[in-house]
Amino acid sequence: MKFLVIKDFEEFENIFNDNNNDIILINISASWCKPCNSIKEELNIYIRDLTIENSVFLKIDYDLIEGDEDFAKYFEISKIPYFFMYKDKSKISEFQTANMDNIKAEINKAIEKNIHNTFELSNDF
Repeated sequence: MKFLVIKDFEEFENIFNDNNNDIILINISASWCKPCNSIKEELNIYIRDLTIENSVFLKIDYDLIEGDEDFAKYFEISKIPYFFMYKDKSKISEFQTANMDNIKAEINKAIEKNIHNTFELSNDF
């Protein structure tokens, strides 16, 4: 999984609109946020160890969202750390927690559900 720190909305929009990214995981956090900092190292290791083709992890500073109308319109959140997951530009999950076990469970559940084909063959086929 690629790991990118987003600097501005244009960079986010370019990456998000890139069709080559199958799964996009977004983490919104802040340097001043104690819960965000408490999971930072373990989250980074966990994300870097994920092996999902055509996937990217985007880290966005909450202060960027607060200071940019485009970000603020796109992400309506009131607590951090906050996570969004998209597949092919469709939101598949969003959650707010600083509990690493819950973060891993949510990410794994969304990946498990969405990494494979999105259709199932009926028994009649």
